[in-house]
Amino acid sequence: MKPSTTPCPSLSTVITLPGRVDSALLAKHRRADEPLIVLKLVGVGNTAPYDFHDKGTRSYIFRFESAQEGHILRVPLHLWQAGKGRLAHDLMEQRRLPHAMVVTLDTPTAAKPTPPTNLAEMGATDTSTDTRNVVGPGAEPTVAPTSAGEKTEADSSLTDKSAQAAAVADAPTTVSVAATSVQAVVPPLIAGRPLQDAAYDLVEPPKRLKALAALLGVAEGALREAIGQAHSRIELANAGWVRRKA
Repeated sequence: MKPSTTPCPSLSTVITLPGRVDSALLAKHRRADEPLIVLKLVGVGNTAPYDFHDKGTRSYIFRFESAQEGHILRVPLHLWQAGKGRLAHDLMEQRRLPHAMVVTLDTPTAAKPTPPTNLAEMGATDTSTDTRNVVGPGAEPTVAPTSAGEKTEADSSLTDKSAQAAAVADAPTTVSVAATSVQAVVPPLIAGRPLQDAAYDLVEPPKRLKALAALLGVAEGALREAIGQAHSRIELANAGWVRRKA
């Protein structure tokens, strides 16, 4: 019985890529939280997009990023590894590269989980009718038990405070606009630069909002906020295209 010769889905994607490929097109195939292979060409000599031809008939468009100090192409890791690194061999298996190339791995930063709260360490109050003890590390309760018919000074204080809170709740409320603080949404920084400036380097030619957000590794909402900033040099055109302002 002959073994199956059907290529894996990732290799099929590599084989069917168009003749000209850039980071935005490759970003459409990125999986959730997948690392990126970052290829940087050094010493191109200008900031125009650079067409890098592989050993076949395909070309890869490297775009200049000032924060990276070079022309950049980002490749999802599963495409880079597909077919025993076929795409990697096509790009780099050449006797002479036109420019020096640096290859790094960009991994997404995972959010640290919030540690659970230990109620025994913080101290929890037993709110039963006859007994109100603070349960904590100590062996002795910090509040003495009381009977159902006995009213302590602390109970009186709580009653007074409850009455005051009810009176405040019933009173008409006036909200002062001057006392209300509105916090502006500040877009994130990309390599120490405002998001809108980093996006400016990538939208020549224009790109779809979703593809540009994936290329920058940010949420679409954050990118929209950055585009709307007062000093932004980019704009959101019809059909979701992001372009430089005229």
